[in-house]
Amino acid sequence: MKKILIFALLIISLIINAQQPEGNWDRLIEMKPGYFRVIKNSMVGLVSSDGTILIPCEFDQVFDLTEDNYVKVLKNRKTGLYHLDIGLILPAEYDQIWAFEGNIAKVLKDRKLGFVSREGYIVIPVEYSHIWAEENGLIKVLKNGKTGYYDLDGNVVIPAEYQIIWSFDGNLAKVQKNGKIGYVDRDGNEVIPAIYDKIGTFENGKARATLDGVIFFIDKDGNILEIHDEISVIPTTQQPPVFEDFQSSEKKTDNIIRQSGNRNVNYSASKTATRKYKSFKGHLSSFMIGINGYVNSNFEDMPPVEYGFMEIDYNNSCEITLYPWQHSTRLIGSHFGLVTSLGVQFNNYRFHLYNSNELLDNELAKSWFPRVEQPNSRINKAKLINFYLNVPVMLELQLPDGRGRKGIYLSGGVIGGLKINTHTKIVYDYRNVNYKHKHNRDLGLQMFRYSYMARAGYKNVGIYATYSPMSLFKKNKGPELFPYSVGLTLNF
Repeated sequence: MKKILIFALLIISLIINAQQPEGNWDRLIEMKPGYFRVIKNSMVGLVSSDGTILIPCEFDQVFDLTEDNYVKVLKNRKTGLYHLDIGLILPAEYDQIWAFEGNIAKVLKDRKLGFVSREGYIVIPVEYSHIWAEENGLIKVLKNGKTGYYDLDGNVVIPAEYQIIWSFDGNLAKVQKNGKIGYVDRDGNEVIPAIYDKIGTFENGKARATLDGVIFFIDKDGNILEIHDEISVIPTTQQPPVFEDFQSSEKKTDNIIRQSGNRNVNYSASKTATRKYKSFKGHLSSFMIGINGYVNSNFEDMPPVEYGFMEIDYNNSCEITLYPWQHSTRLIGSHFGLVTSLGVQFNNYRFHLYNSNELLDNELAKSWFPRVEQPNSRINKAKLINFYLNVPVMLELQLPDGRGRKGIYLSGGVIGGLKINTHTKIVYDYRNVNYKHKHNRDLGLQMFRYSYMARAGYKNVGIYATYSPMSLFKKNKGPELFPYSVGLTLNF
């Protein structure tokens, strides 16, 4: 019995060795019957049982063989693809290669997606940030925030120029372009131009649509079937609507003539024409931080000689403003309106210290900082601080960005300010001891003042600038200096 067992093991060993390919390999691992993963000089390849090299030993890894004879390879953390009958399909330069679905496979390269064929040809260019699964013979793609469609042969059906493309319902799909809604067919034709505010789904061959607050029904060719609740001129092309012979009253019939291409269509309705407007929301509620200073009547940033100690250190002078609340009022459409708010403003005017004696010897400075009496003191910091309660009133214009949304804004207006606190602060060193003194005093500053403000920005980030034509100080109570500031805004 023992001799029979030894003989059987010998036969099995001979059969296995007979199936193994000949070659000088560091290691040989059977992947599946007839195919072996081989390693030589730490590099991996694939050979058949007769010794034919199917994939040379020049990769970091060779993955399992699929049922349709495709093999993924890895080199320098990049993926490629072989086919046992064709050879190299895709070079090892992709971040990921998915399994084939039908005749195409999705690939990822440099964070962009595309599709390749079974022969290795590019079907959909590898340039999209997202690609959806195939749906009814079409593949949706996303590029630079815009969507489009390809067919399975790699033909562009709908160019990637729409913000949103809904799924096809029959032969039509709803699309959004520049914030407006329309419909396209499976051939990529915009059968209903993307110029409407809203379009519902089609039921019984018609859909409810709105344009500038007007409600009506259209068919699948974009023709108007009936006016609902309100009346206006409704275009079926991307050309501006043409208004003719418009009359309205509550008791008599209104006649509207719409011209579209070569067609003239007359509509009648018995209701008064009205218009609904979208809301307007300003960009005034915000946190603002910037640099503040002042100029004389010649727009120079030098105070009078007797107030030389007030020369601004711009590196350490700042303004902080908070407007936690706002009220917006629409004036024209939804793009232009009035915005007001209530907030607080902090101004820190830090003075240059070119010569500390200027603060110690100047009589005006002594009235500002009366407690600096030691003649040998070294001044480290001197500043004027103001707090205001502000009420701004701004006119704001909002402009559409590249996607048709109101992201850009420009505004200008006036700020009324009430001074609620003023004080000076000085920090000095005397005999290696630091002293800090805060001095609350009116100093002759204006109790009320007004300023001009301009703002511009995109969405929640912007810039601002202010200037007051009123002097910071009352007449004959201080130098004639006009405050200004520039900085950044973060909107709420």
